[in-house]
Amino acid sequence: MTISPDPARTTLHQSAANDGSRARAVVDRRRFLGMSLGAAVAGPALLSACGGSPPGDGVDQRHRDGILRIGVAGAPGNINPLDSGSELTQWPAEAVMESLYTYDESLASVPLLAAGEPVISTDRLNWTIALRNDVTFHNGDPFTAHHVVSTLDHLLDLSSGSEWITYLLDYVQWFEAADDHTVTIGLAQPYGLLRSHLTNLPMGHTDFVGRRDAMMGTGPYQLTDHKPGQSYTLTRYDRYHGPKPSFAGIEYSVFVDGGTRLLTLQQGRVDLITSLPHTNLKTVEQDPDLALIQAEAPLDVLTYVNLRAEPFSDENFRQAVAASMDRAGVKDRVFGGHATIGQGPIGPAQKGWDPDLDVFPARPDLARAERLLAQADTERRDFTITVGTTQVSRDIATVLAAGWKEVGLEVTIEQLTGGPWSSRWLANEYEMLMNTFQSGFTSGPANYMTLTPADSRSLLSCGFHDPEVDGWMDVIWQTEDDGERSEALTLLNRRLAEQAVMFPPVYPDLLMAQRRELSPVDPDGLRISRLRPQNLTFVP
Repeated sequence: MTISPDPARTTLHQSAANDGSRARAVVDRRRFLGMSLGAAVAGPALLSACGGSPPGDGVDQRHRDGILRIGVAGAPGNINPLDSGSELTQWPAEAVMESLYTYDESLASVPLLAAGEPVISTDRLNWTIALRNDVTFHNGDPFTAHHVVSTLDHLLDLSSGSEWITYLLDYVQWFEAADDHTVTIGLAQPYGLLRSHLTNLPMGHTDFVGRRDAMMGTGPYQLTDHKPGQSYTLTRYDRYHGPKPSFAGIEYSVFVDGGTRLLTLQQGRVDLITSLPHTNLKTVEQDPDLALIQAEAPLDVLTYVNLRAEPFSDENFRQAVAASMDRAGVKDRVFGGHATIGQGPIGPAQKGWDPDLDVFPARPDLARAERLLAQADTERRDFTITVGTTQVSRDIATVLAAGWKEVGLEVTIEQLTGGPWSSRWLANEYEMLMNTFQSGFTSGPANYMTLTPADSRSLLSCGFHDPEVDGWMDVIWQTEDDGERSEALTLLNRRLAEQAVMFPPVYPDLLMAQRRELSPVDPDGLRISRLRPQNLTFVP
């Protein structure tokens, strides 16, 4: 497969191949981003909960079937993990689908389906990856390079609607199966972040990459039943190429209401729940049968201002808004104190985090904001904040608007669903944008796409122009040196905070709860959004 990059369009050209591993598609970047970014801004639901009663001895009885039961907040209509990086899609899939590389206990990237490290050409434009020859899919088919090619082809097909294309466009130029167990990827320019994507991207079976109602992988569990919007049933795959997991099966059940999710955990009907409501933390902490899971995680509060037009084109106005942001109010009233005060776009679970960065106060600095507004050239004292449709997004905006009113700023809150929200982002038709997004499944320890609007050359550019920032962005995307990338991320984070370009109010903690009969969920895995259920066991 060959991909010819163009400033506005990237085209996949068909070339002759007997193995059928090359195909054709046309990708228009602006059209695609308008369609796909909606899927990338949905954060986890945080809902109110109700009380429950302690279970009897039914928990021990239930555990005898060897089934791990997990309660989740929702389920997408499309369950294909090749199309979405949302945790609602990825959590049921992470024990079914595997990637070429994976994260070890220290979150370093190590081979999984790959047989070793990639061989990178001296010009850094060709990556050759040898694959293991002892891996089979759940239907018994051998895992080969042709399945890798089919996976990449699906991602770069506009009609698939896969959000993963945003990470590959403009960089991946061609790819092919050199033989059954070798895949080669050709790049238009050096792209060190490719290793990160190959560590996060699930590899699918050729016959299933386009399916929205099923998934076929090489992991320790296979999907054996799926009731749309209700449940997933996974069964242990006995021919798995790695260590045999403890559970005979895993069941994911959907409980949209947070109170119902917590009640099922208290009653012992499930062993673990995601998206624990902040209002029910004390209930969990006071229940001797339950354990609170609290972790720093890549749960971003995306916060962008449009510098292309007033009022945010005026730096003094931007700085006044940032200075009068009630970060402590959001932390306490929306997240129950379980968050870190925000500064720049990079949070404590991500590469580039600087714990010493202290640009903005936790409480609004009204005096400073008033001085900055007096110096502003714009006469505007109002703006619209456009947020997602979750209650959390609405609550964040409500707290912030009340704080800004104290300094004389009138704020209109506009709520949009994912598609229209993303269309506003792409078209630069916004004043302030805000939403929640958990990025660990697509970006691992750093949400690179969050930073894209700071790049003046990007289609998503917010209108900020800084040659140093553009240079740091090049380093972040192109280098293969993690230390060099982390340094560039730290510098970028500071600059975007100091210039009041990206200034989220908080970095929320990820909250879950589990029964004590289950071994503890690894908080380090949650730093990249992984539950890793295949590593859990029941304990006495």
